[in-house]
Amino acid sequence: MNKDFVFAGAPYSNQAPLVDQLEVVAPGSKVVYDHPSNIVRCLLDGEVDAAVVPVAHFFAHPELTMIPGLGIAAEGPVRSVLLKCNKPMGQIRAIARDPASATSNALAELLMTKYFKQKIEMHDFQALEKPDAVVVIGDRALCAEPAPAGDIDLAAAWEKWTRLPFVFAVWAVRKDSEHFDELSAIAHKAYSAGFRAMESIAERYAEKLGGSQEFWVEYLDNSIYYKLDARDMEGLNRFKKLISK
Repeated sequence: MNKDFVFAGAPYSNQAPLVDQLEVVAPGSKVVYDHPSNIVRCLLDGEVDAAVVPVAHFFAHPELTMIPGLGIAAEGPVRSVLLKCNKPMGQIRAIARDPASATSNALAELLMTKYFKQKIEMHDFQALEKPDAVVVIGDRALCAEPAPAGDIDLAAAWEKWTRLPFVFAVWAVRKDSEHFDELSAIAHKAYSAGFRAMESIAERYAEKLGGSQEFWVEYLDNSIYYKLDARDMEGLNRFKKLISK
């Protein structure tokens, strides 16, 4: 290795198989955890060398490139990216964004307006006292009780609409990085190690957040996946095209 690298990710269980083993496979390297928007800023400023970046942020910064073949994706229900409905479909007008996820907020707005054909308004979470529905992501969504009028799994709705998987995040590197090949090799090696450590990762989250080890293995190894292929890229590009309109 030419240097000790700094990697970044968000502190969500669905990123653990990608980042958990980075410091093991690349001794001397470091992983930092932060809010996705802060991670993107650190990557652009050169404070980190590579980061797991939500695709909405990735689209917004053409100076970034992705490490091919790795990301966070789902084909069908993902269970952790939800529109939690306080009113039934047809009565939903005001939707509160999740403050942590530009990608899921954009997906919710797209699906509600284009797939479900609803007239809705998106608002910052703190701006609405009683939203008709709320975008909720991550472990908080995965572990929550259903909303009064039910939950809409946004990845499942996307798959029904497009017949394509949905990619939530990718490994991103600055295009001017001199270490792309090394960073890519480490990321792939770390995922292979993370995949082998899936049961211990699941056990850790069961102890931390509740639920059984089997619950977390089912989520991390079945509801989501991390190896991206041509269909995943098709889904990624379809989302980019739709939200650019």
